[in-house]
Amino acid sequence: MKLSLVIPAKSKSDPKLQELLASIDSQDFPKSEIEVLVICDGTSESAKAIGIRKAKGEVIGILASDNELIDKTHLSYSYEWAKHGYSYSTKYYYNPTDDILNRYFALIGGNDPLCFYMRKNDKSSYFSYYNNRLGSIGDNGFFIRKDLIEKTDLDNYYHIDNAIEAIKYSSGVVTDSPIWHKTGGNIFKFFAKRYRYGFQHAFNKNRRWHLVDFSKPQDIWRLTWFIFCSVTLVEPLCLSIRGYLKLRDVAWFLHPVVCLMTVLTYGCLMLHLFGSSVFRLLSAPMVARRA
Repeated sequence: MKLSLVIPAKSKSDPKLQELLASIDSQDFPKSEIEVLVICDGTSESAKAIGIRKAKGEVIGILASDNELIDKTHLSYSYEWAKHGYSYSTKYYYNPTDDILNRYFALIGGNDPLCFYMRKNDKSSYFSYYNNRLGSIGDNGFFIRKDLIEKTDLDNYYHIDNAIEAIKYSSGVVTDSPIWHKTGGNIFKFFAKRYRYGFQHAFNKNRRWHLVDFSKPQDIWRLTWFIFCSVTLVEPLCLSIRGYLKLRDVAWFLHPVVCLMTVLTYGCLMLHLFGSSVFRLLSAPMVARRA
């Protein structure tokens, strides 16, 4: 077995997953040398660790269930590079007929504008307003030799953390084969999903990588700048205009709205976490007395 694809999914009947599997089936990679592991157990992060442990391939490719491979040579091209280390798709597929939120995420190179301002995008943007150097590696089209990813902490698997740890052991390349990431849709459902994911993972003590590292002055400055820009709306609107002049798509004008909603979502998340911590501290003595 040359290649194992690990795909975490909530349900094997998910229509987006079926579209991904159809795109895998249309690849030019030999079918006899590939296995597809769809893992529905546990959280999306633990599912990836389960898949990595079960994989038999020399190279492991990690995909999200809402991905789709556009180029028929994507797997063969990624495998040829990853068998020497790792490979990673450098951009999201931009489809002018896609829904507006998906188009916006493809344009900025990620599904979180905070990553864009922190210079930690997992994909390059279609606009060179900020440095297009990738600041993180996600799980949307990440291919790596199995022996390298197995050196990382699979018991505390987080897609960015383990990817960054794994690539320290070898060299790799970023490829220009785009990944279609269908993570958009209803904007309110999207932010509800971000809220749940943040509450579950963002402040876990086992995380090694942080979107905002408060020990680094540049991270504090960039976070402050993002909040200021999002609340005042002027800079995001200017960026939208400049982006529109570069590529005529009204999706650019979601930028001020999404930035503001991101600040509100993460602000509410911080208050929720703070309230939960206070409640646990206050309830601990009561539990002790009852015991």
